[in-house]
Amino acid sequence: MFQNLTINRIIIHEVHRRDVNRNIVEPNYGQQLIHLENDAKTALQVRITEALGESSHGIEMKIENTADNGLWGLANQIIQTAGNDNAFINLSQTVTANLADAQKSKGIPGGIVVVIDGTCGHPTRNLMCVIKAEPHAGFIKRQEEGQLFLQYLKDLILTPQAKLYKIGAFIQANIDAVANDENPSAQWKGFLFDDLATKGNRQGAAQYFYETFLGLAFPTDSAFQTKQFHTLTKDFIKKANIDEETRSDLLTALTTYLKVDNTATVQVSAFSEAYIPTAELQDAYRQHMVQNNFPLNAIHKDLTEVASALKQRKIVFGHNIKLTAPPKDFEDYVNMSVIDGEPAEDGQTPKWTQVIIRGRIMDQE
Repeated sequence: MFQNLTINRIIIHEVHRRDVNRNIVEPNYGQQLIHLENDAKTALQVRITEALGESSHGIEMKIENTADNGLWGLANQIIQTAGNDNAFINLSQTVTANLADAQKSKGIPGGIVVVIDGTCGHPTRNLMCVIKAEPHAGFIKRQEEGQLFLQYLKDLILTPQAKLYKIGAFIQANIDAVANDENPSAQWKGFLFDDLATKGNRQGAAQYFYETFLGLAFPTDSAFQTKQFHTLTKDFIKKANIDEETRSDLLTALTTYLKVDNTATVQVSAFSEAYIPTAELQDAYRQHMVQNNFPLNAIHKDLTEVASALKQRKIVFGHNIKLTAPPKDFEDYVNMSVIDGEPAEDGQTPKWTQVIIRGRIMDQE
């Protein structure tokens, strides 16, 4: 989708952190297009392509806000300004004002706003892209009279190692689609890059950026919901007030329910009734899932985003001792129980873990 990305026009602005009274500090608006040398333009095109097209942090989103003054509406207007740079500059300033408004908290830092229009894909499709880049400090090498020096710079942005930028992109991907009142953005696709979010773990993304500013939402597909079921259930089990033996059994049961059970759906009540031992704990689990906005109805099971987490069952003991096995083998051949250890000098009896493995040692390192 992002291959063959070409930047046509680019402009930068600056947004600021809100003041002590949480009022918007007026952005610094750029007044003219930025000219990049060929190597600089190529580097930026590669950076965007890698972030949105090849990185696990580049996620296709659902376009929620289709108002004319939302980001999709502005993107749609921007691509129609070819040959009218003043209109592009004015619309990019509106984009920047929208970001300043979306940053409601004083804790959200300012940054450089890069607004781009261009094309990408085969055949080429119109693209509008906005980047928020937070400046950071670093060094560059320079050479004078045969001597090497390091020069300290405080306002570097968009370096490959930096994780201090977010990208929103809108592509007119399907020009044959017919837009209507119910789906005005039918021709378009929206994308997000946020280093704190991945395809398998979307909760880390900055909500002010993708939702309030970009007007995007994560699609509620079954792969994401299955991943969310696994994450929320695992969190509940790990924090529940239960003994370690029961905790281990429930974590094994969660993997079994998702990976081994042949049912085509996952459901809170089905897991609860099959594996959670007490009515009190079942009620607490149901409340936990409801509080985290997880649906109680059955959802289609899709293990795409959770498959890697289900490959191995891992137990970590004290003294950096670890036990790892495929979930089914763990369930069939490993038995753990809590036993009383040898009394300590203070008279206290510690709890130890007894592990029985139905098999002999096959190899050692």
